[in-house]
Amino acid sequence: MTVALGALATVFSGWIAAIPAQLTDPEAAKDRIRSGSDFSLAVDIVRLDDEGKNAAFRGDFRPTAAERAMLSRPGAAATPAFDRLMHTRGAVSVDDLTVRLTLTGHRNQQINILDIRPAIVERTAPLSGTFFCVPPQGGVSTMTMVFDMDRPSPLARDAEVTALGRPFFGRRTITLHDREQRVVIARAFTADHYVAFRLNVTYMLGDKKKHTVIDDHGKPFQVTAISPGKGYRSVFSLQADYSVCRSAGQDLPAAARKACTPC
Repeated sequence: MTVALGALATVFSGWIAAIPAQLTDPEAAKDRIRSGSDFSLAVDIVRLDDEGKNAAFRGDFRPTAAERAMLSRPGAAATPAFDRLMHTRGAVSVDDLTVRLTLTGHRNQQINILDIRPAIVERTAPLSGTFFCVPPQGGVSTMTMVFDMDRPSPLARDAEVTALGRPFFGRRTITLHDREQRVVIARAFTADHYVAFRLNVTYMLGDKKKHTVIDDHGKPFQVTAISPGKGYRSVFSLQADYSVCRSAGQDLPAAARKACTPC
């Protein structure tokens, strides 16, 4: 009798010990005590092979003497110094803005990204201050998704060569495992507006739907169409030697205009 009771107690205690494992998702339990964000994100504005460096300013761009000297050097438009100048002075990409998002998972459970959707902060007429005409030199680029920013509610869509593709998240999700990285190349384009926006991300962690926001290091992303009739206060144009000079503007002397080939 004593042996039988002991055996029964062993079975019973084993059954009790198994209950937490059956009722609790061990990966979810680990994530409940894991600090930090569900995934980290690196955001970079990039220029792909099919893009030039066309840019527009809200106001009239007036370079300093040092900036003017840098722009006048052969090859200037292909240098990091040119890119830094455009960034620090607040230039906005014309027609297209391409963003590289590098996502890294930080959870034991799989993360399923269900949607990435622009949230419009501002939409106005295209910028018409100063235009930097630095057109593309050719090439083909591969993107993950595109956004038509002229639509009332832009959706992430497949990037097609000749047309706007199907909704990207209509047929798939983007998955992230612990320490796994995914790179998303997203392009926003406009033919009619200036648009400032952030990206709203919806994702699942286990059975919980969650949200986060992506922006340009605390500021909205920006893209602008060409001003109608190219009605800019001033224009800077790329030259054959990849220098850049001012080719148009109301106060531009005739000699300076003649010396600079317009785009």
